[in-house]
Amino acid sequence: MKTLKWLWLAALLTIGFKLFNLVIASPNGYSADDMSSFVGLVFAFALISAVLILLWIIGRAKIVLAGKTERS
Repeated sequence: MKTLKWLWLAALLTIGFKLFNLVIASPNGYSADDMSSFVGLVFAFALISAVLILLWIIGRAKIVLAGKTERS
Protein backbone atom coordinates (compact mmCIF):
# COMPACT_ATOMS: atom_id res chain seq x y z
CA MET A 1 0.00 0.00 0.00
CA LYS A 2 2.84 2.39 0.81
CA THR A 3 4.45 1.73 -2.57
CA LEU A 4 1.18 2.54 -4.31
CA LYS A 5 0.96 5.82 -2.38
CA TRP A 6 4.50 6.73 -3.45
CA LEU A 7 3.64 5.92 -7.05
CA TRP A 8 0.55 8.11 -6.71
CA LEU A 9 2.67 10.98 -5.39
CA ALA A 10 5.29 10.51 -8.12
CA ALA A 11 2.59 10.53 -10.82
CA LEU A 12 1.05 13.68 -9.33
CA LEU A 13 4.40 15.49 -9.26
CA THR A 14 5.22 14.41 -12.81
CA ILE A 15 1.84 15.59 -14.04
CA GLY A 16 2.41 18.90 -12.28
CA PHE A 17 5.80 19.41 -13.93
CA LYS A 18 4.48 18.42 -17.36
CA LEU A 19 1.51 20.76 -16.94
CA PHE A 20 3.84 23.57 -15.93
CA ASN A 21 5.93 22.96 -19.05
CA LEU A 22 2.74 22.89 -21.13
CA VAL A 23 1.66 26.28 -19.76
CA ILE A 24 5.10 27.82 -20.23
CA ALA A 25 5.54 26.48 -23.78
CA SER A 26 3.63 28.10 -26.54
CA PRO A 27 0.89 26.01 -28.24
CA ASN A 28 3.35 25.13 -31.00
CA GLY A 29 6.08 24.22 -28.51
CA TYR A 30 4.61 20.87 -27.43
CA SER A 31 4.82 17.90 -29.76
CA ALA A 32 2.17 15.22 -30.19
CA ASP A 33 4.37 12.70 -28.37
CA ASP A 34 4.61 14.98 -25.35
CA MET A 35 0.86 15.44 -25.29
CA SER A 36 0.19 11.71 -25.54
CA SER A 37 2.62 11.02 -22.69
CA PHE A 38 0.85 13.71 -20.63
CA VAL A 39 -2.53 12.11 -21.28
CA GLY A 40 -1.06 8.70 -20.42
CA LEU A 41 0.22 10.06 -17.10
CA VAL A 42 -3.20 11.49 -16.31
CA PHE A 43 -4.82 8.11 -17.03
CA ALA A 44 -2.21 6.32 -14.90
CA PHE A 45 -2.86 8.79 -12.09
CA ALA A 46 -6.60 8.21 -12.35
CA LEU A 47 -6.10 4.43 -12.31
CA ILE A 48 -3.81 4.54 -9.27
CA SER A 49 -6.27 6.87 -7.52
CA ALA A 50 -9.14 4.49 -8.22
CA VAL A 51 -7.16 1.54 -6.84
CA LEU A 52 -6.22 3.50 -3.71
CA ILE A 53 -9.84 4.50 -3.12
CA LEU A 54 -11.01 0.93 -3.67
CA LEU A 55 -8.43 -0.44 -1.23
CA TRP A 56 -9.41 2.22 1.32
CA ILE A 57 -13.10 1.25 0.99
CA ILE A 58 -12.26 -2.44 1.37
CA GLY A 59 -10.17 -1.69 4.47
CA ARG A 60 -12.95 0.35 6.04
CA ALA A 61 -15.50 -2.39 5.26
CA LYS A 62 -13.25 -4.97 6.93
CA ILE A 63 -13.05 -2.83 10.05
CA VAL A 64 -16.82 -2.37 10.17
CA LEU A 65 -17.51 -6.06 9.57
CA ALA A 66 -14.95 -7.08 12.20
CA GLY A 67 -16.66 -4.78 14.69
CA LYS A 68 -20.08 -6.23 13.92
CA THR A 69 -18.89 -9.83 14.29
CA GLU A 70 -17.18 -8.94 17.58
CA ARG A 71 -20.45 -7.59 19.00
CA SER A 72 -22.45 -10.63 17.93
